Amino acid sequence: MHSSTDTELQERLGADIAGLCRFHRPSASEGERQAAEWVASRLQAMGLEPELEEFHFYPDYWNVWGSHAGLAAAAGVAALLSPRLAWSATRVSAFLAASFWGDLNCSFYWLRSAFPARPSWNVVARLPNPSASRLLIISAHHDAPHSGLVFHPAIPRFMAQRSEAEGRMPAILKLPFGALLLVTAGAWLRSRGLADSLARPALRLGVALNALMAALMADIGRSPVSPGANDNASGVAAVLAMAEELSRERPANLEVWFLSNGCEEGIMGGMLAFLHQHYEEIAGRRPFFLNFEMLGSGKRVYQTGEGFLKFYPYHPEAVGLAARVAQEPEFQDVGSESTRLGTDALIPIRRGLVAITIASASEIGFAPTYHWPTDTPENIDLRSVERAIQFSRRMVQLLDEEAEG
Repeated sequence: MHSSTDTELQERLGADIAGLCRFHRPSASEGERQAAEWVASRLQAMGLEPELEEFHFYPDYWNVWGSHAGLAAAAGVAALLSPRLAWSATRVSAFLAASFWGDLNCSFYWLRSAFPARPSWNVVARLPNPSASRLLIISAHHDAPHSGLVFHPAIPRFMAQRSEAEGRMPAILKLPFGALLLVTAGAWLRSRGLADSLARPALRLGVALNALMAALMADIGRSPVSPGANDNASGVAAVLAMAEELSRERPANLEVWFLSNGCEEGIMGGMLAFLHQHYEEIAGRRPFFLNFEMLGSGKRVYQTGEGFLKFYPYHPEAVGLAARVAQEPEFQDVGSESTRLGTDALIPIRRGLVAITIASASEIGFAPTYHWPTDTPENIDLRSVERAIQFSRRMVQLLDEEAEG
């Protein structure tokens, strides 16, 4: 039976999720700016002094990734048409493969940098503590994703079934990356006059796969933006709930920052901008990033690592802390998993910082509303969001106790 306090928390969470979903908020849009201002107003009402930090980023990943695929398909066709063109096709497709690798790992942006960046906004509010020995950054993103055929609920269902069968989630974006490499290899063989009977089929398959990838990315671009209740108004609502609680009962040994990011759906643009602006300020303060993502699916989980292509395990300290809490009797319903996609935690991880993402999944292993028009406030499991907050609150308590030493 729920206490009145639990009921009040769920009501606040529901109101915040619905409030954020009033905004049509694709990355780097006017609606995203309005959503950021709304988050700032909620934090200000708690007595905090939030700041809107503008940055510039090109978030339309479907255009970037689709361009990689489309140019690779064109290079493959050129190599098929003429051995003379095959060497140029080899160099172009090799460049595209390297650029795609960099984009997916958030390490460099060769092709993306050719697209015009647009303004986006992070919201940062600080809970100062001059005596703090450690910095805690609690984050979530306030932008919402485009839908598209690749996000049809049958796709994550298939991925969940395969993940259960193999004991791990498949890295689905290895397929388009492999298609780029296939064109590179086929074009190189053709340019050298080697194994033409192998080069031609490789090129044909590479062209077909890249053309399919380009078409799927174009479909995302023309598809409507999801309401984004679970992904990720639920995470922002949890940040606001943590801000309200920690403002009342401040950790003795932690300074806490509350961070609401823009452009996460553009592949972590807001977190990139946050670290670019604040890295020197926070690096020496032993920062711990506690990130919230899609908390309303039912089953609470803490992630142990992530990565679209290369897998990046989280720092042992963060995973160990979450595992200790999950072993406590109250939190034995919380499990662990790794993801072969990406969250905002990926960026601090790649900088060698301590970070972890708290998330959720449905009881059957996938979120059926993921990047889909059905991701509405009515489909949120508020109890799941509340449990994620309780779990995170306990993590913060232990982190504060350890910081004392």
